[in-house]
Amino acid sequence: MTAAVIGGMDRLQPHYQKTARKAGYKIKMFTGTENTITERLGSIDLMIIFTNKVSHSARKNAFEAARSENIPVIMCHSCGVSTLRDCLNNPKPDCPMKG
Repeated sequence: MTAAVIGGMDRLQPHYQKTARKAGYKIKMFTGTENTITERLGSIDLMIIFTNKVSHSARKNAFEAARSENIPVIMCHSCGVSTLRDCLNNPKPDCPMKG
């Protein structure tokens, strides 16, 4: 399974990758500053948006792209590794972080 992570911290990317592998995911990282996030998403099963590290317009564009493809979106304010782990291990509709 593949998850897109929008936002987050560049220095934590290796830790994000390791955490995702342990949860059975491959992740595609986007810092939120790219102009072409929606064009580069490709085939994903889940989108996680770290809202404290991404612009409003990038969040909106990514969210709309995911919704148009019926991809589940989880929005979290925190961008820590433990937050990513929680999102990947509980991507259910009743997840409190569900967007």
